[in-house]
Amino acid sequence: MVNMDKILLEALALESSEKLQLIDALLASVYPVNKGVEKVWNDEVEERLITYNKGNLPSIDEETTFAKYKC
Repeated sequence: MVNMDKILLEALALESSEKLQLIDALLASVYPVNKGVEKVWNDEVEERLITYNKGNLPSIDEETTFAKYKC
């Protein structure tokens, strides 16, 4: 078995959160993180979360969202 095939099989056996961490690490190795952009996005996420928790940001459930784009 090719080494990459073995790595893929091992990666597929990971928990979802571990897969996401792996994906982040792999993407960062190809597209280095821009700290300035990262900070702006983190600030935006924080602000949206605060607004949502105050009840000032509407939300749409997953089913409704995907139904909107279903062909």
